[in-house]
Amino acid sequence: MDLTVARALARAGGWRAGLAALLAVLQGVAPTAAVVATGQLIDAVVSSDSVGAVRGLVLFGVASVGGVVASAVLDHLVPALDGRHAAATHEAIADITLGTPGIAALEAPTTAAELAALAEAERADGFTRAAASAREVITRRTTGLAALVLLLSLAWWAPLVMVAGWRGMAVAVRRWIDHSAAVSAGAGASTLRRPRYLRELATGTEAAKEVRLYGLAGWLVRGYADTYHAALTALWRDRATDLRGIGAAVAGLGVAHLAVLGYAGWAAGTGAVSVAGLAVAVQAVLGSSALGFLGEPEYALGRAREVARRIQRLAAGTPPPRTPVIHEGRKGAGAIRLRGVRFTYPGRGEPTLDGIDLDVPAGQSIAVVGVNGAGKSTLVKLLCGLYDPDSGSVEVDTGLGVIFQNFTRYELPLRDNVSLTPRDEDTLVRALTSAGGADLVDLGWDTPLCAAQAGGRDVSGGQWQKVALARALAAVDDGAGVLVLDEPTAALDVRAEVELFDRFRAVAGSVTTVLVSHRMASVCRADRIVVLDGGRIAEDGAHAELMALGGRYAAMFTVQAARFAEVEEHSRG
Repeated sequence: MDLTVARALARAGGWRAGLAALLAVLQGVAPTAAVVATGQLIDAVVSSDSVGAVRGLVLFGVASVGGVVASAVLDHLVPALDGRHAAATHEAIADITLGTPGIAALEAPTTAAELAALAEAERADGFTRAAASAREVITRRTTGLAALVLLLSLAWWAPLVMVAGWRGMAVAVRRWIDHSAAVSAGAGASTLRRPRYLRELATGTEAAKEVRLYGLAGWLVRGYADTYHAALTALWRDRATDLRGIGAAVAGLGVAHLAVLGYAGWAAGTGAVSVAGLAVAVQAVLGSSALGFLGEPEYALGRAREVARRIQRLAAGTPPPRTPVIHEGRKGAGAIRLRGVRFTYPGRGEPTLDGIDLDVPAGQSIAVVGVNGAGKSTLVKLLCGLYDPDSGSVEVDTGLGVIFQNFTRYELPLRDNVSLTPRDEDTLVRALTSAGGADLVDLGWDTPLCAAQAGGRDVSGGQWQKVALARALAAVDDGAGVLVLDEPTAALDVRAEVELFDRFRAVAGSVTTVLVSHRMASVCRADRIVVLDGGRIAEDGAHAELMALGGRYAAMFTVQAARFAEVEEHSRG
C-alpha cells in the first residue's frame, strides 16, 4: 500500500488505523494457515496418522475462526476509519481554501485547476473508501506473501519466479491506474467541465426561462452530447497509454506459472514431492495471485493517493499572504492609511493601482469613483485584505463591515443571511431596518431565502441587496469601525437609494464609510470624493470643490445629471 495513503489514514484514525492494519494481516494469514492444515490432513490420511489428522483439523479450525473474527471486527472498524479519513480530507481542503485571508492564491490558474480536480474527486467519491480498499490490499498481499513462503518447500527459486511475474504485472497495472487517475482528476476534470455546465443549464432552473424563450433545448442537448463524447474520447485515448507494458507483463506472468507448475508436476511424478506437497504447492501458486493486480481496491487507492498528493501540492502552493494591519481590539470609527500601494493582477503587464497614497480620518465618509476598470473594486479588495499590494502598505485601525457588488446569496434562513453568528432578534431587526428591509422581517427569521428549500421564499434583487447591507451593518453593530460599500444600491431604485443614504448619514459619525458607486446621487452625499484614473488618484475633494474644479468628476456628474433630467422630462411628457 502506498505510504501517502497510509500516512493519511494514520493521521485521521490514529490507533484505529494500526489495529485495522494488524487485523488485515491476520485475516490474510488465515487462508495460508488453512492450506498448511490441508497438507497436514492429506499426509495424515495417507499415512493413517490419527494424531496428525487431529493437529491438521485443529489448525484448520483455528485458521478459519481467526479469519472470521478478524473479518467481523474489521467490518465494524473500517467504515468508521473511512468516515474519519473522508472528514479529515474535507477538512484539509477547507483549511487550505479558507485558511488564507486573501483570495489571490485561490484565483491562480494552477490552484484553480487543483481545486477543480479535488471537487471532481469529491463528486465521484474518489477517496471515501480508502480504508476499505487498504484493508483489501493488505489482506490480499499478506496472503500472497504467505503463499511465497509455502513455495519455498517446492524449490528455492519458485517464490522468486512468481514474485517477478506478479509484481511485474502489478507495477504495469499500477502505472496505468496512476496515469488514469491523474488524467481523470486533471485533464478529465477540465474537459468534462463544459459538458457538465451544459447539463446544468439544461436541467437546472437558473437558465430555464431563456432556454424555453429562445428555443435553446435542442442546442443544449446537441452541445452536451458532442462535448461529452469529445471529452470521453480524449479520456479513453489518454488512458490507453502504457497498455503495451501490461501486455508484456501478462506474457511474463504466463511464463512464470508454466515454470513453477511444470516443475511441481515433474517433481510429483518423480516422487520428489509428495501428494500433500503437490496440493500445497498448487494452492500456493494460486494464492500468489494476491501479489498481482487487485482490481477495484487498487483503483480506489490510486484515486485516494492522487487526492492526497493534490492536497499536498495545493497546501504547498497557497502560502498565507501578507494582510493589512487591522487593529481588531479598537472600537469606534477607524482611520485608513494607504502608502505607495501598487497592485498588478497576475498575467497583466500594467498595474491596476499604481502608487496610491490615501489617508481617511476616523468617521469620514469617502466615495471612490472612476470609469470601469479604474481600480475601484480592486482598491476595496486590497483594503479588505483579499489581495496583497505588490508594494506599499494598507492599514486599518479597526474591523470592517463590507458589502461587495457581487455579494453572496446564501440558500439559508433569513437569520443566517443577516448574520451567521448567534445574535438576539433585536440586533437583527435593527440591522435589517437600517438597511431598509423592515418588510423582510415579516417573512420570519427561520424562513430560507430560496423557494427550493422546504418552507422557503424567493426574494427580489433589491430585497437581497438590503439583506446584504444588513449583513454589513450587523458587523458595525459588533464594533466594526469601517463600513465598505461596493456598489451597495445597484439593485435599488432612486427613492430607496436616497432613503438608504439618509440612514447612513445618521451613523456617519460612528463609523468610517468607504463607498464605491456609479450613482452620483449617492456619491455627492459623501464628505469626500476620490476619483481614480489610470491606477492613480486623479482628483480628491468634496463635491462642491470638484464641481468647481471642472475636471473628471464634474464631467461624470454633469453627464449623469443630464441623462436623469432627460428621463424625468420624458416621463412627464
